[in-house]
Amino acid sequence: MTTSPTTVRPWLAALVVAVVLAFAAPAGATPLPVTVERGDVIVRAAAGLDREARELAERAERTLPRIAEDLPDLRRPRRIEIRLVRETDELSSVSPPGRGAPRWAAGVAFPDEGILALALRRGAQLHDTGKTLDHELAHLLLGAAVRDAPRWLHEGFAWQHAQDLGLDRVETLAGMAWFGNIAPLDALEAGFPVEEAPASRAYAQSYDFVGYLAHRGRWADGDDDGDRWPFRYFLRALAEGKGLDDAAHEAYGVGIEELYEEWRADLVRRYLLVPAGVFASALWILAAVLLVLAWRRRRKAARVRLAQMAAEEAERGRAPSSELDDVRSRFPEAVVSDGPDDDDDDRPDPPPRRWIN
Repeated sequence: MTTSPTTVRPWLAALVVAVVLAFAAPAGATPLPVTVERGDVIVRAAAGLDREARELAERAERTLPRIAEDLPDLRRPRRIEIRLVRETDELSSVSPPGRGAPRWAAGVAFPDEGILALALRRGAQLHDTGKTLDHELAHLLLGAAVRDAPRWLHEGFAWQHAQDLGLDRVETLAGMAWFGNIAPLDALEAGFPVEEAPASRAYAQSYDFVGYLAHRGRWADGDDDGDRWPFRYFLRALAEGKGLDDAAHEAYGVGIEELYEEWRADLVRRYLLVPAGVFASALWILAAVLLVLAWRRRRKAARVRLAQMAAEEAERGRAPSSELDDVRSRFPEAVVSDGPDDDDDDRPDPPPRRWIN
């Protein structure tokens, strides 16, 4: 049986339209109709997020050159695509096929694709999309420049460009310093499980260690910050294919394990002093409060005594001048009557003065 051309053409047209739509839409299943372009950055967003898409595009233009300063002349994505959705649980639907996203993430980056996805909120919790964008852009650029960068370096580098040191992070680092539960460097990579809570120590450790590398300088000297060039040289050596230890020797003059031990000692020194400082401050505050209370109690007792003396003076004449003079010299702000005036003996005695603090 021969199929007529008129029978084939509608099916063929439908197939062509489907293919065109598939390639025109983002790789994820959810269509993102809002599009904003700024140079080599394109933002695709869910319907109704036009303003947020423009703000992200403008922020990306400002953030990318700052991140690139740490990766001079290294590879970077030719084009960066940012995908914006409303809810965290929608991130998987706009991620590249088969890649997915953590259930708790505010954003996720795919450096090999030049794509990152952001969510505005997680239920009632609003995300700081600006900081999340900076964080994910840092992942994107480092991943393009250093293809095999370890996870701890990725997370620490991203934090360098989107710092958000909350109290929970400080508590985690202080606990590590006090109890010594710092993971060895070779085991740190395994400390990033899929769930958020178990990974908190690995994130904190990575952030702080990479921060130490970024500010160490060529030499282990507090006055040598190196203007970050040793850190940038370290990243360049990794981008050229050198191992962590060889790159560390070239940039810092010591191996990566020696740097890690330097950082560990620095962490303990910094955070062991925190409780002592807080305790000392608390003692000073308590002492100050006690002094103020004692002073107020003394002033109150003096006011009562002066009021009693004034009342006694009004009844029996004039109090001994030496005692009143002594009180006046100690409390010059107190006003105390010297007793009735001889010329006014016919007037009634005034009531005791009301004291106002």
